Amino acid sequence: MIKHLWHTHRLALLAFAVAVTALGYFGVKTVSSAIYWNDPAHQNQQLAGWMTPRYVAQSYHLPREYMVEALFIDPDAPPRRISLDAIANANGVSLADLQARVDAAAAQHDADRAARAPAGN
Repeated sequence: MIKHLWHTHRLALLAFAVAVTALGYFGVKTVSSAIYWNDPAHQNQQLAGWMTPRYVAQSYHLPREYMVEALFIDPDAPPRRISLDAIANANGVSLADLQARVDAAAAQHDADRAARAPAGN
């Protein structure tokens, strides 16, 4: 069967193989990410110098607009990989100060979400 398809529909078989490979890759990536971020050990983690703003946003479930203010990020700048140590050093603050700012941003985000929620829920 495969031999017949290879001889008669080589391009379609190759396209199908590429599609199945891509589906497998992105499926595994999605499932592993969901498992990782749903683990309570990775939610609201204490900040560490190696973390990036994206990692913190995932851990605290914070949208970009809350992270921008908390971590001194220029809202017009394109996203880049920078560690919290580098952010703290560039702004003359400690990781404990960043932790307090992230905690305040998380509390503000929760308050904003509660205010937008329909009454009775």
